Amino acid sequence: MPAPQPPPRKRVFVKTPTKDLAKDKSTPPHRNPKVEGPRYIQIADDLKKAISIGTYPLNSQLPTEFELCEQLNVSRFTVREAIRILSTQGLVHRRPRSGTVVSALPDETRYTQGINSIRDLFQYAQNTVFQYSYVGRIQLSKDQARLLSADAGQDWIYAIALRKEKEGKKSIGITRLFLNPELTGIEKMLRKSKEAVYVLIEREFKLKIDRVEQEIEAVLLEADDAANLDAQVHSPGLRIKRKYFDKTGRLLEFADNIHPADRFTYKMLLNR
Repeated sequence: MPAPQPPPRKRVFVKTPTKDLAKDKSTPPHRNPKVEGPRYIQIADDLKKAISIGTYPLNSQLPTEFELCEQLNVSRFTVREAIRILSTQGLVHRRPRSGTVVSALPDETRYTQGINSIRDLFQYAQNTVFQYSYVGRIQLSKDQARLLSADAGQDWIYAIALRKEKEGKKSIGITRLFLNPELTGIEKMLRKSKEAVYVLIEREFKLKIDRVEQEIEAVLLEADDAANLDAQVHSPGLRIKRKYFDKTGRLLEFADNIHPADRFTYKMLLNR
């Protein structure tokens, strides 16, 4: 019995409210005023909305890179970055000889974080939203001091935040931030900033992140985290701890991240 064939690809383009950019290249690329950031993030957002409303149903194909480049008057790099965002969010995947196929709807996806360099941490911050619920200072407990290789009772800057996909309904994680007390004044900057915390540290304090240490472990969600994440108590989760050091070995930032297992996937590429 012959193998089932994928459904025929629809030659459907991402439409602008006025003209088809593939036919009128003199028209500037459509930009969604509600979406901030680079052009590829805006394109990814438009494609995501098109998937959500059924323009591209499950198992259908997106337009080719060439078609999107022609319509939107952008480079192949821009289109590839937009598709990479959708792939990271679990919405599409590459299928040999079939192109880019829609594999899930926005409300059904889990977030996939691919980290191969410090630059990818910046991209992760660009693709998601950080909502602070607390910013202040705490005195380190013995357990916290052990994590930070610091002294118990020492004052550190402390923040709690929920991370969501842009326009996402549910949180994909909760983060507890411990920042070196020498970063005076960063508390006010955090609530106004939409970028990665380490980027804020480098720019505002003229410091350079030289090394990031990361640990990943499986956990069961405790009651407080489960309540904040709208998840079941003791359901599976992923804990990712990251330490950011400058070139002298000084710890500047420690991020303790908890993710529900059904909303977050961690992907790493290792080249030999």
